[in-house]
Amino acid sequence: MSASLAPPSATAPPADANLSPRQVLMVAIACGVIVANLYFAQPLIGLIQGDIHLPPAAAGFIVTLTQIGYGLGLLLIVPLGDLLENRRLIITALLSSLLALLALASSQDASSFLAAAFLIGLTCVSAQVLVPYAAQLAPAWPRG
Repeated sequence: MSASLAPPSATAPPADANLSPRQVLMVAIACGVIVANLYFAQPLIGLIQGDIHLPPAAAGFIVTLTQIGYGLGLLLIVPLGDLLENRRLIITALLSSLLALLALASSQDASSFLAAAFLIGLTCVSAQVLVPYAAQLAPAWPRG
């Protein structure tokens, strides 16, 4: 009887990978900050709506478009974690999120603000790829 070893996949962590407690803390903080971007605007909708000259009846679109972007990201981007290298996907999503946040901060009108809010939601799914990647890097005994 012979045993065959499957070649490592693109999503497999390096053989010597191991997370230190400091790295676990960094991943936890990163996930918290990433996901918080989905909700920061909610208590500030009234102030934001006035600054970008959005009609009061349309102010809910700020949060709605962020959540729609997040839902689409869950459907379209997170499954790529099974096909692509997780590290590259996470870095690409984080850089895209940074660009979307910069676009949001520099927007002067409602349409550019709402487009950036949608992109923030779309790219905040990096936390959903980061957690399984960190779990792969963790040693076997604390995984549970």
